[in-house]
Amino acid sequence: MTNPIDAIKVAEITSKIVHLLNPLGSEDRQKIISAVLTVLGESSTAGANLAGGAGSAGGANPPGGPGQHLDGLSARGATWMRQNQITADQIQEVFEVGSSGVTVITGNIPGNGKKTKTLNAYVLQGVCRYLASGDPSFDDKAARGLCETLGCFDGANHAATMNAKGSLFTGSKKTGWKLTAPGLKQGAALVKQLVAGA
Repeated sequence: MTNPIDAIKVAEITSKIVHLLNPLGSEDRQKIISAVLTVLGESSTAGANLAGGAGSAGGANPPGGPGQHLDGLSARGATWMRQNQITADQIQEVFEVGSSGVTVITGNIPGNGKKTKTLNAYVLQGVCRYLASGDPSFDDKAARGLCETLGCFDGANHAATMNAKGSLFTGSKKTGWKLTAPGLKQGAALVKQLVAGA
C-alpha cells in the first residue's frame, strides 16, 4: 500500500494543473480532466465533482445555494458565484442563463449619474461573459448596447468615462475589454445590489 501524498505535493500538483488548464475554455478543461481520469482508470464523475460540479446537477451545492448549477453556466462562473455567496435565484434576477448563453436582463443599473452607471454596465457585461464562458473578456459593442438599453449611454462623454474605469477592466474599444479581479468583485456587489433593490 502506498503512502498518501502530503498536502504540499497536492498543492504543487494542483498548481501545475491549473497553470496548464487556465488558457483553455471550460468545455476543453472538462474533456481533459475526464480523459486523464479515464487513462488512470478513475470514474469521470469524480472529476466533475472535483471541478465544481459544472456537469452535474448542482455539484456539492444544496439546491438554491451559492453556485447552484444552471444550464449554460461555466465552471468558473459557478466558482465565482460560490466565492461571492451568490445563488442561482439571484443570478436569474439579473441575467438570463440558458443553453444558448447568458444575457443581461435587468432593466436597472446602480449608480449616481451616467458615468457610474456606464462603468457598472460594462462590468455587468463582463460578468455576463464570465458566467457564460469562464472568460471575463467582452467587446465594446455589446457593452455600449447594454448602456443604450439601460439609458445610461452618454456619447459626448463616453471616452472620458472609459478613462475613469480605474482597475475594473483593462483593454480598449478596439481590442475589447477584460474584467480584472476588482471588476469581478464589483460585479458580485452589483448583482447583490440589484437583487436587494428589486
